[in-house]
Amino acid sequence: MNDVLLTPIRLNELEVLIENSVKRALKKSDSAQNNTESVETPLNMDDLQKLTGYSKQTLYGYCQKSSIPHHKKNGRLFFFKSEIINWIKKGKQMTVNEVDEAADELLSSKGKKSNSLNK
Repeated sequence: MNDVLLTPIRLNELEVLIENSVKRALKKSDSAQNNTESVETPLNMDDLQKLTGYSKQTLYGYCQKSSIPHHKKNGRLFFFKSEIINWIKKGKQMTVNEVDEAADELLSSKGKKSNSLNK
């Protein structure tokens, strides 16, 4: 048997039902699209050179020393933009103020430790 329910319904109630159904369908479509977009496309050496501004020779050297994140498959090198961006961010140089703050923290913590040892 078919599960068919025939009941009188007002026009505005029908509009709300249709609107909710369309919203649910759009959410499913958006989430499916987001899942496919989350897969990162690997970059090749030319793409990496454009992204970083380094020469190919420099980049190959970094790969040889394993100092840059890379993947090797069937003799070819692949890179992922997110990994390269994180690698670049890890090379952040501290400002003079950050160095001063770090030194102050280190000296104050050493002072606390030596005071506790003397007691």
